[in-house]
Amino acid sequence: MPYPRIREAPESSSAAVLQAVAASLSDAWYQPQKATITERRLALAAARLPRPLQRMAIARAVRRLGLDPSLARFVSSEGLARQALSVYDHVHNGIGYPAIFIGAPNGGVAYLAALLQVPFLPAHFLLSFADPGDPDDIQGYQQRGQQYATTIRERNPDLLVVNHYDPVHDRFLVEQVNHIRLKLLDLPEAYRRFIRDHLAPDGTIFFIDCQMTWLQYQCDEHYYFQVGGLGGFEAQDYLSGSERLDRWLARQGSKHRGGWTLPGDIACLELRESEWGSLPAFRSAVRRFAEQERYSFHAINGMHPEDFSALAYTAYLWEARLHKRRPQGILIECFGQTNPTAALRSDLLPLWLPFNCEDSLDYLKRMSEVLPQRLPVLLSLIATFTETPDMPPAASWNRALRDVGPVTWIGADPELYPFDITSR
Repeated sequence: MPYPRIREAPESSSAAVLQAVAASLSDAWYQPQKATITERRLALAAARLPRPLQRMAIARAVRRLGLDPSLARFVSSEGLARQALSVYDHVHNGIGYPAIFIGAPNGGVAYLAALLQVPFLPAHFLLSFADPGDPDDIQGYQQRGQQYATTIRERNPDLLVVNHYDPVHDRFLVEQVNHIRLKLLDLPEAYRRFIRDHLAPDGTIFFIDCQMTWLQYQCDEHYYFQVGGLGGFEAQDYLSGSERLDRWLARQGSKHRGGWTLPGDIACLELRESEWGSLPAFRSAVRRFAEQERYSFHAINGMHPEDFSALAYTAYLWEARLHKRRPQGILIECFGQTNPTAALRSDLLPLWLPFNCEDSLDYLKRMSEVLPQRLPVLLSLIATFTETPDMPPAASWNRALRDVGPVTWIGADPELYPFDITSR
């Protein structure tokens, strides 16, 4: 069976960062969701439909994009690595790089790699298996996820599996697909060859070490189950529940209350977060390879994805000052809406937000105190098609930036946000 049928999920943050960096190396635009002219016209029409009809259309699209569960037995770490590296096939003169980034993905890393014009190799891969069910049925979701995980792990001892279940931010997704995030424990041979072929002899391997943690159930060896994720709620809120979440569930028409927990006496540990966290074992493997091949090894450490965002913003600011260029504006992007080519071509200062929830709004407010004033602001928030209880309305984002400069929304219409499925 042809491997290309196994592809990363379109909602994958790691795939978005990888493709955005590859596009920047060719001075090309990264389009997160490619669509034909016909599909764009249909999206424009669908954006004006009543919400129930919109949800039906989105559910059908998500279901169609989900992987056939029978493909789990064909997943391999080498195949995933080769597929990731294929995005660099079109990059001309892609040899002799002074550095290569490898590790956990986030938008700040995409900006940094693009600024330095070096590749990024992801340590995570998200597979979404078509698996419709009740979004509040945590036990059924976990049991089916463990079947996928067991099948994959039998053939890939170099992969750690995190079955990621977020019934709040990913509610419309978990109704249709089962999220299996595969995290490298060792360097695939394809990565080793790429580094040897493309990194200069005296080059540096930068390991992206995001040390963010989250509570995870340890269901089996190298198989973990995470409930919830980055946003306005803590890990314990998902497990124990809260009045705020219960009220939101009632508005969603759900009878579920009191959080989402797995039955039985399963250890729940604070481990590196599924989507953003780096594995210490993989860091050690990359360091060993660097020492064996006599490359320099440096880790870029951060406790939270926001740390890498702030680092990238600072790097672009100082690069502009070094070359005596005045920034022409501020580009604020979110999650997989990351296009470093835009910042590079237009002399924009990029600021990446991990998601579109209250915690990212708080981060934006803190950063707004150091942003240059009276510069135009381009704001690109991801439309998630679900109004979660921790999601600020469009007006809150505009207020946070009112002292910075005039704000123009790109990628989503603020009047339709977060249900807009078109680009402006």
